[in-house]
Amino acid sequence: MRVVIFTEIMAPYVSGISSYVEVLRKGLIRQGHKVLVVTSSLHTNKAVIKSGVVRCPAKKSLNKYGYECKNINDRLVLNFVSGFRPDVVHIQTDTKIGYMGLQIADKLRIPVVFTVHDYFLDRFASNKSHLIWKIKTYFEKQHFCDMIDNANVITSSNKRAAKFVHDAGRNRRIMLIPAATDKKRFDYSHSTPESIEKMRIKLRLPKKALVAVFAGDLSIDKNIEFVLSAFAGYIKKSDNIHFLVVGDGTELHYLKSTAAKMRISDRVHFTGVVSHSIMPDIYSACDAYVCSSDDGLMSMSFVEAMSCGLPVLVKEDSEKFVHNMIKNGVNGFAYTDAQEFAQYLKTMAAFGNYKKERMKYIVRSSLKNCDAENMADATVKAYKAAIKAYRISVEFVN
Repeated sequence: MRVVIFTEIMAPYVSGISSYVEVLRKGLIRQGHKVLVVTSSLHTNKAVIKSGVVRCPAKKSLNKYGYECKNINDRLVLNFVSGFRPDVVHIQTDTKIGYMGLQIADKLRIPVVFTVHDYFLDRFASNKSHLIWKIKTYFEKQHFCDMIDNANVITSSNKRAAKFVHDAGRNRRIMLIPAATDKKRFDYSHSTPESIEKMRIKLRLPKKALVAVFAGDLSIDKNIEFVLSAFAGYIKKSDNIHFLVVGDGTELHYLKSTAAKMRISDRVHFTGVVSHSIMPDIYSACDAYVCSSDDGLMSMSFVEAMSCGLPVLVKEDSEKFVHNMIKNGVNGFAYTDAQEFAQYLKTMAAFGNYKKERMKYIVRSSLKNCDAENMADATVKAYKAAIKAYRISVEFVN
């Protein structure tokens, strides 16, 4: 099968979507499928193709990535994709690259698969006025609905996506494809005490502190401010617990200033943009992964961290979605508020070496079938379903 994937961002940009695309791409290629990725870049003046990736000129934007494709009608991109002769278009975003994917699919008369990664209402609910939030989310909802309405099949890593689609006023079935990672790369056994110490020095982290980490796009829906408030309110400097924030995004400067106002900058560390290639080393130098989103789906960094043996702290929810992956006290902890979040970190900080190593083993072992091949298998089923649905719709119209 020949697949073209449209994503606004891709590695080395650290985010769940870029990781998702990279893992899926590798899994499909290993199975003998042909894959072309179309993405945007601030570092090119015209569309270029190299090693199976088309990079389109991008411009700065106030969207969740900080930039977007300049021209969705780029003839060079159409020529690249047409020459590839794809069987299906797989769209990962409802930004401009997503619209480019819809247009090209329509011109080439091929089906579309759309993967839901986030929720439109969370993207601008930051320190903006209510009016601006309302206007922007109105347009974001339209973009989200455009992708849903024009997709032959919709997929996601979590069944919560069905709620997102329903809240957008649409009634569509979601095909669930569990998030996966490259377990060979993300493996804590590759690290040594020396390499961990070296990475901690590089990141300016104390040698013996417990370090909780978040990695990904720093947008409002990640709710990192919650973690900062937990540190400020319930974790003392003497607890020797630090927070590492890896990545960039629209909330980076706001989060830095918030940490400064809360007087916890000495315990909260921001890396900014880092290469995805060093993420296994960064995870292995930390002790826990934190997920503070209220409505987030199963992120790729979440799974990458678990593959490196990090127990996950995740916010409890009424639908018990977290229990699909996290067993409280076994491979992670589900907290209900900031005080409980802080207490779990303090509990882990008191673990001895044997308990730490045992938990690492259990955490990694709990990732059954979370590899690129299984992800590719499930996604190919979605592609086949989209091709079938597209043929039926064409026959109906004719």
